[in-house]
Parts: sequence; structure tokens; C-alpha cells
Amino acid sequence: MEKNLKTYMDDFDRTFNNLESIDSNWYNDQCFGVKAFCKKSNTKDANGYFSEEYIRARMVWSLIKSNMYDKENICVEFQIPKGNEGKSINPDIVVFKDRNWFQLYEEAKRTKNFSNIRKIMLVIFETKKNNKTVEDAIENQLRPAMNENESVDRIFGIYFDNQDGLLIFKKFGNSPITRFYEEKELHRVGLNSLNFQHRDTYLELPNYHQFIENNKSISEPEKLKLDYLDSIDETNFTDLMNEMKRANDSVRPKTPVNNLIVEFLTLKVFDEKRSKEKGQFLSFYIKSEEKRSDGLADKTFRERINQLYKDAKKEYENILSKPFFWYDTKLRPSDSNDERFLIAVVESFFRRAILKAKNESFNQIIFNNFGDEKQKADKGQFFTPIPLVKTIISMLNPKKSEEICDPCCGICDFPAMGFKHMYRNSENYPSISPNFFGFDLEAGNLKLAELNLVLNGDGGAILRHMNSLSQKYLENGNIIPEGTFTDKNFEIDTWEHKYNPDVVLKKFKIIATNPPFGQGRDLKTGKDGKWDLPESTMNLYETWKEKSKNKNGSYGKRPKSMDMGVLFLENAYKLLEDGGRMGIVLSNSIASIKAWESVREWFLQKMRIVALFDLPFNTFGETGTATTVIIAYKPKHDELTMLNEDYDVFVREIDNVGYEVREIQRTIQFVEKFKIDRVTFEKTNELDEDFTEMIQDFKEFLNTQPRAIKDAFGVE
Repeated sequence: MEKNLKTYMDDFDRTFNNLESIDSNWYNDQCFGVKAFCKKSNTKDANGYFSEEYIRARMVWSLIKSNMYDKENICVEFQIPKGNEGKSINPDIVVFKDRNWFQLYEEAKRTKNFSNIRKIMLVIFETKKNNKTVEDAIENQLRPAMNENESVDRIFGIYFDNQDGLLIFKKFGNSPITRFYEEKELHRVGLNSLNFQHRDTYLELPNYHQFIENNKSISEPEKLKLDYLDSIDETNFTDLMNEMKRANDSVRPKTPVNNLIVEFLTLKVFDEKRSKEKGQFLSFYIKSEEKRSDGLADKTFRERINQLYKDAKKEYENILSKPFFWYDTKLRPSDSNDERFLIAVVESFFRRAILKAKNESFNQIIFNNFGDEKQKADKGQFFTPIPLVKTIISMLNPKKSEEICDPCCGICDFPAMGFKHMYRNSENYPSISPNFFGFDLEAGNLKLAELNLVLNGDGGAILRHMNSLSQKYLENGNIIPEGTFTDKNFEIDTWEHKYNPDVVLKKFKIIATNPPFGQGRDLKTGKDGKWDLPESTMNLYETWKEKSKNKNGSYGKRPKSMDMGVLFLENAYKLLEDGGRMGIVLSNSIASIKAWESVREWFLQKMRIVALFDLPFNTFGETGTATTVIIAYKPKHDELTMLNEDYDVFVREIDNVGYEVREIQRTIQFVEKFKIDRVTFEKTNELDEDFTEMIQDFKEFLNTQPRAIKDAFGVE
């Protein structure tokens, strides 16, 4: 029976049980002639425990005896200069691709150019004793050494010590290191996501040839499968965006670039999902020989992509039924520059896996990079940061059978995160789900919304271009045309049609939304003689009337301007099913100041508030408005008495959101913010955020609520 690595380690302990010290000569004389640059060190420390030098020697000896690595490819304590003349990094063990590495190293020292030696590093091993932290060894020694790699291939890293098992890592390009077996990582950010507690076994350690083959898997595009691809992380995604920006600047495609990106990345996601499910090779790639001298593609590439369009359309018909780019029957592109941009996108993305992406704000980055700047400024479109979206969705706790709507969806983060929440514990989930709805006034947002949903797993959401305040989505799938949602046609309190029982507004179990709000974006309702919505439509909003309520209970003249957030609050209430629940972000003033007291009284007669939490200024980056999130329940007809009871509300003030808003290269970005160790004053790997604790406290609070609310929020 073939021995495993651990068996050889035990053999080493028996063979060298009387060994007192180790130096470079020992490696040459006793360890098969391995090249080493280490100084003489004792094999045991002052307490009688094995030293790092002993642990390292045991690993080298075992790697060679097991025939996993050839001695000619190994160096102990190799000195990698930072730059060409900087202070060196001395990893414990380096395995090179080329057994002639020493000659290249001597040449590098002579020429002061170490680029070639950095290109042939394959695996770096690093060890620490038990009394040293794993995090310290990886962050301060293994990671910097792996960063010195200049190869176009991956470099691999191994952490080991005198405990059982080891940790196997990989790194591709300028990305952070990841676990070699990515499924062992945790679904959170920071160094802790690498899940050091869950070690790899010795049997899982690839040998030299397996690491070489792993790199070959990304060098032969026609043999790529999803399993071979590295994940997209925040660092390389930003780089990918910059690559596409440069391509956009140089190619100047005819079609708006954000529309092309939506389409092309949809093909990429479909291709990955098919590879995952069926194990087949990927089609979203390009080989150098498939590019013509004029920057266009050859017949082979066009045939492959054209077929990919046909296959993907079956699953993502909403996005691809009327594509912006296509090939005709003679495989001629709809536009040459659009094809050149397609090639640039394929070249940038085909060695990365979107389905393994770790940054859930990718679509926001796309919007920031490729959205219409004037549109963003004029329309006041602000992102709801993903940590806040996930918090609201987690508190609402949607079930797989429930429908979620965001009536001012933007790029559809609430439905997207709702989908991920519903299927968070499922290995398989539907590609198309009819349970998600998003409506928005800006048609351009909906294309990015489609991509957002595809990136997060769902491609079948119902998205509609409409003004949710003056138009409504019907049960039959139609939309009420502008100018007909008026008090002439609909009842004020129920929004039921007065004359046509077939006109029935679609209602939803959950509404999660961050509507436009704030004085600067008030709707004009007669101010300066202007009406942003017709008076006959405004008459359908009870809150417009409630805003004019006097202290004595009478009503004065209707306001000549109205905060849209209040109207969307009413819209959410009236579009909720009985027994439904909502999560809505509003200006803090609506929830607190006296001017909106009558509106709050109206709302409390309709909905039972379950939770309120305030957010700090600049939560949304572009606006300094203080905001409040309302989580509320709409009682069923036989539960209305709960509105008249004295009841507790979960209230919390959020101080730390886990990110800070920065403007980087004229783009607003949400940069993760980590806690500081109070003893060392060093940054930790734990996000500085209050959401996680609040969600847990909210779940405990729900245990004290009536059964109806427990059932609605999914409390067993």
C-alpha cells in the first residue's frame, strides 16, 4: 500500500530522533542534496518542543521521499528580493517549475533583474510553531511571498505546522489569495473568510504535476470548465471594469456600452451554469488565433458565440429575446465595433468565474462606471448599499413561495438579495422564478437590473418600465396607462376600479424598497402652478390629504409639494396583501418630526410597526440625509384589533455600517471598514458593523410577538 505524506513524516521522526541542529549542509548531506540558504538552528526550542526548522526539514524530506516533488525543484529559505534590490522575503520552501532555477537565480543576482526567477515560482510553503498564529504567518509571510510572483499562471501557497493537516491556497494575477478548494471558504469578507479552522488533509495536497496541470487548465481555453476558473473578487472586478472602460474608449461601440455588458455577461453566466450542471466545456472564450488583424473575430469564434446566444435565449428570454448584438445568417456582426467590444469583454472575463464572485456590489460598480452620469445626477439615483439591503431582506425573511416587489427598483438589489436569501441553503435553485417584481421610471436601470438578477442567480424576474406613483401593475400583467389612474376611475381607500371589476391591481406578500425622498426631490402639486402628477391622481393618495390635517382634526388646503417617500409609503401599504410585510427606507424626518405627525397617525391605523432602526448620515454616500428603516406588518381582516393594542416595537440606532463611502477616481464606492483591536490598535478582519447583532436581536424580539407576526416573519 502506497504511503501518504503523514506516514513519511512519522518516518522522519523515527529516523532523526537524535538530530540536534539543522543547517544548509544538513539539507545537502542528509536531505538528498536539496539547495538551502538557512543558517544553523536547533531542532528543539527552550521548552523542548520541535522548532520551526525541524518542522520545515520534516516537510521537505517527506515531500521528496513521497515522490510528490523532485529535489531539483526545491529550495529552502529562498531569498526573494522586494523589487530588484530591496530587502528580501525568505519563504521556508519554494518549489520552482524549472529545475535549472539556481542558474537563473545566479544570473538574476548578476544582472539585478529577478523577473525571470519570479516567473518560475510554483509553490511556496510557510510554517509556524503552535505558539504563533496562523493569521500572522499567512498575512505577513505567505501572502507577501506569493505576491512576488510575476507569472501569468497561478501561484500556490501551503501553510503547515506541527498540527495535523495544512492549508492550501492559490493566487491568480493581482487577486487576493483564496483557498485552493474554494468551497471551504466562508461566505463573508476579510481574512477570516479563508476559514483557517477547516484544514485541508495531507491527502488533498496536490503534487508537482497536479499543480502544473492546474495551471494548464486555464491556458487551454477550449478545455475550460467552471471548476477550473478562479473567482471574481473586488480587486480584479475593478480591474475588469477598467479594462472594459479602456476598450470602450478605444473601440467606441455603436450600442450603449452598459447594454452590451448586460448582454455579454448574461452569456457568460449562462455558460458557467451549464458547465456546472452538465460538466461540459465552456464556450465563452477566445483564442489568440481567432482574432483577425482588423480586431474582428474569425468564423470559429462567431459560430461558437452565435450558438451560445441561441442556447442562452432559452433560459434568459427577457434579456436576449431582442439582443443589441447579433450575427446574421452569414455570421456577419450587427456592428463591427460592437464585436470588437465583445472580444474585449470575453478576453477580460473568460478565465474568471462570475458564479464564484465574492462581491455582491458588482452591479453597482458597473452602474458607477458605465451609467449615464447626467442621469445619475439629475435623477438623484442613490444605491442602497448591499449590507443594508441584506439586513432588510433578512429581517423580512421571505419564503420561497412569496412574491417580492420593489416599486422603484433601480438596479433591483432588493429582489436580487431576496432571491439569494430564499435559496441560501439550497444547492440547486431555479434559473427563472416568477416571484420577483421590479418597477422603475428609468428604462436604462432595468437592463442593469436584469444583469443584477442574473448575476445573483435569477433570470426570470418581472421588470417593468413605469412610474409606480401614477401607474399600477395589474393581475393580468398589464400596466395602467398614464392619465387613467385617477379618482374618477378608482376608489381612494382601496384603489379598486369603480366600474370595471376586471381591472385588479396586483398585490404582493412583501414590498422592500428605498424610494426617492427628501425636500430637494419633492413632487410639485400646484407649487408655482406646476403638477408633477395630475391632481386627479394625487387625490388617490390619502397621505396628501393627511398632510393638510389641522390640530382640531379638520383639513386645510392640500400641500403644494409632497415628499415622494410618503407617497411611496402609502403605495407600499396599498399594494401589500393582507398578512403582508414591508421594509422601506425613508427620511428620518418622516418618522420623527411634527410636520408628518398626521401621516404617521394614518399609517399606524393601517399597519403594525414591527421594527424601526435609524441609520447614520452618509449611509448612502451621495446624500447626507438621516434615514430610518420601517419594518411593518399589514394585518389580515380578522387581525385588525392588533392595531389598537399597546405593543412593543423593536427600535435600534445603527452607528456602524461596515463600510465607508469614498470617491475613487470620480466614482462613489463603498469600501469595507474593519474593527480596530483595542489592545494593539491594529485593524482586525472583522467588519465594523452593527447589522449582524441587530438581526440576531430582532429574531429574539420576534419570539415575544403574537403568533400572527411570528408566522409572517417565519418564526417556528
